[in-house]
Amino acid sequence: MSDDLPRLLQTLVGRLVALAERDDDVRGDLRALAEALLAATDRPEVVAEPAPEPVVEAAPEPEVVATPPRPPSGPLPELTLGRSPSPPPKPVAYDKPERDGTVDEDLPGIEARCRLKAEGLRWAATRRCRIDEGVDFAFEVAPRDRDLLDRARAADCFLWMNSPDFSVPADRAPMEDAAGCYEAVADAVALVRGLLTDVDRNRRFFELALDLLAEAQSALRVSIERLDGRKDPEQFAAYDWLRGVAAREQIYIRRYMRIDDPASPSGHPNIQSRIERLDASFQDTLRQGKARKSLLSKTRYHARRVAGGIGDDHDWAKIVESVDALIADGEPASNVEVREILLPILDAMPDPPGEPPRNFQLVLREIDRYLAARRPAAESAAPEPPTAEVAEAARLLSGRSVLLIGGVRRVESEQALKRAFDLKELVWVETREHESIDHFEPLVAHPDVALVILAIRWSSHAFGDVKAFCDSYDKPLLRLPRGYSPNQVAHEILSQCSERLAPTP
Repeated sequence: MSDDLPRLLQTLVGRLVALAERDDDVRGDLRALAEALLAATDRPEVVAEPAPEPVVEAAPEPEVVATPPRPPSGPLPELTLGRSPSPPPKPVAYDKPERDGTVDEDLPGIEARCRLKAEGLRWAATRRCRIDEGVDFAFEVAPRDRDLLDRARAADCFLWMNSPDFSVPADRAPMEDAAGCYEAVADAVALVRGLLTDVDRNRRFFELALDLLAEAQSALRVSIERLDGRKDPEQFAAYDWLRGVAAREQIYIRRYMRIDDPASPSGHPNIQSRIERLDASFQDTLRQGKARKSLLSKTRYHARRVAGGIGDDHDWAKIVESVDALIADGEPASNVEVREILLPILDAMPDPPGEPPRNFQLVLREIDRYLAARRPAAESAAPEPPTAEVAEAARLLSGRSVLLIGGVRRVESEQALKRAFDLKELVWVETREHESIDHFEPLVAHPDVALVILAIRWSSHAFGDVKAFCDSYDKPLLRLPRGYSPNQVAHEILSQCSERLAPTP
């Protein structure tokens, strides 16, 4: 019988289907039966309870008084009263805080602190030499100490190389390498900052700039570890920013991002040279605008007239106006092309009657910093033979001290002036914009100072108030409108203050 049951059921179902096609009542009864079967099988889902664990006989436990259960800590569930319970609310998604790392806004501070530390390393070596020579500490060392530490404090920068626990090594080459590596990191940071304004448009240059920054920070890490064995925060900040920006922009930095792939500290001149070439190449790509081409052409035209000896005040006015407009349109003040136009004619620049435009002053300041950082081997022209005016100025100043205010201190120019005029000492005080002149007074008042020189091209015109100090202490003031070559300085000395320097008969 069991073997015939499937066949009998199939036959019965076939007959019912054939009957339902002819009889509406049968068809309706079949539909009702099907719905009743569906309703009977549509039971709510029941959560399976865990299987009971096997009972293991154990020693009887002491009787414990049961405590009433604690009420639930949260609100009671809603009474549905036969309704389907509402679905539980979805959990609220909170954004996780971002990683506390170095961001784009930190780059200006990294650049400024790297330049300060490079200056601090070089001053530490020079300071040691001057103290060993027995110079007047209060007059020649302490002012530079205060100036450097004040700027470091304003930039929130710890100059470990100028702290008492740092000893200047006998071999100064590692200190120069570390200083050069700091400058290379600062130059690379300045380059990537300029490219960050439009990474998509500047992507080719941006990726190359990241490679250079990676190499510079690696060389800096090695140089500091060799010199002092410490970890420098500026190097780590540059490394941390590189990791973040590479992940953000999906850029692969090929080398110098691992401990086992270090860069050579002595290779910093090559790194800086490649940074400058990349910057020059990038600047070339920006020479597409007609306005920029016109301004550069105008600057070159009037600069050629000045270089050819036929320029006048009108040409200089056009040069200043064009350069000021270029910087206002977004050109960096350190632009190599603008610098190369102005360098050959800078010594012929007349003393302006008033304050030059702000942007032109920025360009002059960058040129001054470039000339101060340029190595002696980079000087292309041989020094001029001394004129008769140099000998006369040396006769007036021999064995005496001179105070020079303004610009960035240039070691080669300082030594050349000291030798040419047989000076006892040349005290060069660097200046900053909007700086108070009060701390100049004790330097002017020093009894050894016979002459005060104000480099007006590289300093603010507000420093002209130094004349009041000079008059108060009966010291001649020389306004130096041009460069620092002994021939030029000697000419200005004899033109402006030779009578006051001459000994009283």
